[in-house]
Amino acid sequence: MTERSHEELERLLDTFAWFWGNLHQRWRAAVEEAYGLDAAISIESRMMEAVGRSHARRLRKILGEEKGISGFMKLFEFVPENFLERFEIVKHDEREVIFRNPSCSAQKARLKKNLEEYPCKKAGILYFEAFLREVDPRLRISAIVAPPDPHPDDCWCEWRVYIGED
Repeated sequence: MTERSHEELERLLDTFAWFWGNLHQRWRAAVEEAYGLDAAISIESRMMEAVGRSHARRLRKILGEEKGISGFMKLFEFVPENFLERFEIVKHDEREVIFRNPSCSAQKARLKKNLEEYPCKKAGILYFEAFLREVDPRLRISAIVAPPDPHPDDCWCEWRVYIGED
């Protein structure tokens, strides 16, 4: 690979993340169009755990194996969806982090096409549970709100990652 400036590398990284999101959204839409919403949800649910696990493993190889909330935050910065949506951090301390998506491009695109919101809560839980197990088995996720839940206009989904007591 030829040498690239820091700015070019940042733009390429954003572009690759956009490619991921675009592929994911188009794949989901194609499955839904061909087989229906229930099939799209079912198929996506079967793969999200493996995707979350592999994302965390690959990121840990590069960024290190720090545990706890700080370990999660170190990797979360590079979760593909975070490049697409730029999640906001609502709360962050050593015991928990709460983050939210104030402007979901995938859901907005669906609404423009007169489709209902995609019920992504289950897929998000599966993805993050697997991701978190790779970071630190003590970490847990809960969806504060995510479609199909009703949500305010300025928050499509909100998640809490915390250290669970076993």
